[in-house]
Amino acid sequence: MSDADKPEESLGFDFAPAWARESADAYVSRYQGKNYDERTGREERPRREGGRDRSPRRDGREDGRARPPRRREGAAAEGGERRAPRREGEAPRARGPRREPVKPLDAEIRILPNQKNLGVIIKTLQGTHVAFPVKKFVNLFLENPQACLVRFEAKPETETRFWSCKRCGLVALSEAEIAQHILTSHLGDFFDVAEEPCEPPAGNFPRVAKCTITGEWVGAPNHHSYRHRVAELAARAGMPERDYLRTVEMRTDPESIEAWKQSVTKQTVYRLKPQTAPEEPKPAAEGTGEATPEGEAAPAEETRPAYNRDQAEAILRRDLLAAQMTSAKHVCLPVTLAQTSPSLPLRLLLKYTLRDEQRYPRSLFFALRGAFRHHKFALFRGNDARGPEFVANTTLAPFTAEHAVREIQAALDYVTAHPLCTRAELLTALKTDLADMDIAVVARQIAFLFQKGHIVEYYNGVLALPEANPKFRRLPEETRREEAAKPEAGTPAEEAAPVDGPTEPPAAEAPAEPAVEEPTQASEAEAPAPEPEAQPAPAEEPAAEEPHEEGEPHAAE
Repeated sequence: MSDADKPEESLGFDFAPAWARESADAYVSRYQGKNYDERTGREERPRREGGRDRSPRRDGREDGRARPPRRREGAAAEGGERRAPRREGEAPRARGPRREPVKPLDAEIRILPNQKNLGVIIKTLQGTHVAFPVKKFVNLFLENPQACLVRFEAKPETETRFWSCKRCGLVALSEAEIAQHILTSHLGDFFDVAEEPCEPPAGNFPRVAKCTITGEWVGAPNHHSYRHRVAELAARAGMPERDYLRTVEMRTDPESIEAWKQSVTKQTVYRLKPQTAPEEPKPAAEGTGEATPEGEAAPAEETRPAYNRDQAEAILRRDLLAAQMTSAKHVCLPVTLAQTSPSLPLRLLLKYTLRDEQRYPRSLFFALRGAFRHHKFALFRGNDARGPEFVANTTLAPFTAEHAVREIQAALDYVTAHPLCTRAELLTALKTDLADMDIAVVARQIAFLFQKGHIVEYYNGVLALPEANPKFRRLPEETRREEAAKPEAGTPAEEAAPVDGPTEPPAAEAPAEPAVEEPTQASEAEAPAPEPEAQPAPAEEPAAEEPHEEGEPHAAE
């Protein structure tokens, strides 16, 4: 009988799965005693004797290989420091956003001396004939970054521009960074800020935040003042807002919420400052105020509208911000101000440049040399063409003493016979050879030789004849003084000024705590500005320089 002739009941129109059509007893007996993995659903095969376990593992490995060990919390990363393990109940450490690599700033940079501080050194050299090492003047500027300027100049083929704040001279690489700086630092220049009483905040505040560092109330997260309060406290603590938020704790008890409400019964209001000068005081009208003893009208009630911080920033951004910024391809500003720039590429370029200047002061060396040439000072190198360079307010000129007076001829003869002697040794010898003459008269006579450059007198009192490269040496007491001063490095030196005919090393005048000047758009190293009137300040005593110093720039005649 064919399938078509079979009864309908025997055609198998049961669409249930095969395991459902079997009896329950047969299904249980088939899978009884077998284990299955919960995640993979595969049967776990038993361990084979004498071999590796081939059963599937919890981590999905079926080849029997051991899973690599997990890094324990607190374990040190390769090449890093070991972190302390997290305590029980401590919140997991938050990972900050991944930092993008900083693109180097493609711009020229030069370190220049501040013109006001340079004027002090110029006046010091103009008042003496003593020769000082140029490198020690360079070191005076490097040790006082507030006495240096930095000049940034973008390359013509690039689109880089420097944005400056007209209020303080700060420089950044974008308009947005300078705008944020003005809103943060100079809001008080345009608005009068005052504290006024107000009603406690009303509304539903389920929790409030309290600073664990200072114990101050931060506020409720759903209150409009919370964001500004966090920014204010974070800036006061010197921390980023993201890090500062980890130091606050949330409280939900009614006592804390009520205490916060009572602590904000005063609000900060901003009133726009008058843009024009105040008018002359007028006599008080009848019924509007009382006259003061000087005859002026009593101050009237404040009529300027009050704004909150968001409204004040909006007004500043809309009406005043554009006039407080400028952009240029080159800028010049104090080093200490440039170190606070909001632009990271600019700060990094300045940092690496200052580090290079400490090792090889190229920019400052050539800037000071150009300034000395501009004021007609003499520049020469001691001992040889690669020796230390000196600057003096005299022109080296050899002198023939055939027809000179007795004391001058004796002085020249002694310096010729005793090269690298000191001024004290010369006066002692002349006092013995010229016993019939007053030593004071002799000292005035030989001062002519120093002033005219016929004998070179160094800052440490060493004398030399005016050759192409006059001889120079360091005194033993200089080395001892330097060794004794090493543990006390960084302490201010005693005030000293070079005088005519020193027996002790005079000190070069250098500025201490100079005032910040307005940045200029052009500052040429080879042509310094006219000397400003400035009082000399204490400076460190310049030490002698070893000949043939490594890394010192050579004269560019």
